[in-house]
Amino acid sequence: MNEHFSIERLWWLLRADFTAGYRTLLTVSGTLAGVILIASLLSFGPGGGGQEFFTSWFGGMLYIWGVIASSRAFRELHDKTRNEAYLLLPASAVEKTVARLLAVTVGLAVYLLVFTTVASVLVEAVFLLLPGTGYGLFNPLDPVVWPLIFGYFFLQSFFFLGAAWFRRRHFIKTSLAITVVGIGFALFVMLTLRLTFATFDMSDLDGLIARAAGSYQGLFQVLEALRGLFAIVLPVACWSIAWLRVRETQVSDGI
Repeated sequence: MNEHFSIERLWWLLRADFTAGYRTLLTVSGTLAGVILIASLLSFGPGGGGQEFFTSWFGGMLYIWGVIASSRAFRELHDKTRNEAYLLLPASAVEKTVARLLAVTVGLAVYLLVFTTVASVLVEAVFLLLPGTGYGLFNPLDPVVWPLIFGYFFLQSFFFLGAAWFRRRHFIKTSLAITVVGIGFALFVMLTLRLTFATFDMSDLDGLIARAAGSYQGLFQVLEALRGLFAIVLPVACWSIAWLRVRETQVSDGI
């Protein structure tokens, strides 16, 4: 059996995490189903609704629930009453990191796709008793859904890293770090535009970008390609650093 990674050990970790958290999962799911039903009744008009109602709910649940869950992915690692038991689990740091990562990325996304589909069926069953055409069923294969999932994977990676890196207040500290970096990046872009275009006007930012795209078309194509690469490399880097953090803690504190 591989010392660093085993599918069997990973499966047992996933199973143990599910057993420990399925009651919370069911409680949150039941609450969300009730809220979705109430919201659908309050926002419904005689002319009917659209499938975007469920798409919006799917995106909201994925981002809010997912970000919070990601920021709490390694809470045992920093809890003095539970970290010893967690560190002594017969699994490598890679397996522990991958188990939590799969749970808050692929696992949560697939679960919410199924949950939103079931919720839409229940809502439509209620609306059979009411006038109007209803909202329609949620389509998990709708092309609009997949950009939401990929965007969530990108954002989630920062909070996943924060869960492993910070000892306390993971969500708040990660949010603060993202805000500071975002402000710094925005200032850098503004300064670059100011130095490049002497007549830079904040009120005409869209026009300036259009002129820059026309004047430096090749450069903007390169930047677009780098943006796509950045969207893949940065999450992988965050997940990898989180693994290094778990490994460091396991080596320094484990027995």
